[in-house]
Amino acid sequence: MDTSTTNLLVSGLMGLIGGLITIPINTIASWWLKREEQKYQHKLDVIAKQRELILQHKLEIQRTKRSDELSELKISITKLEKEFRNGRNNG
Repeated sequence: MDTSTTNLLVSGLMGLIGGLITIPINTIASWWLKREEQKYQHKLDVIAKQRELILQHKLEIQRTKRSDELSELKISITKLEKEFRNGRNNG
């Protein structure tokens, strides 16, 4: 065998060995990164759900507060109407 054939075979063998080493490392790294990405995505989903629930709760509190304010206004208006009627009847 001449030198160029030997160099070609050694280069091919080195490439094959390098591939056999780097492919599993790359696969493990990709798997680990994907797993971490899924964990962080899950955390983000949980945070988004919590924010949504907090917002719903806040809106419910505001709705209840407005409803209570409307009830108080209705009671006040009813009292004023009674006082007005009583004042008109007495006056």
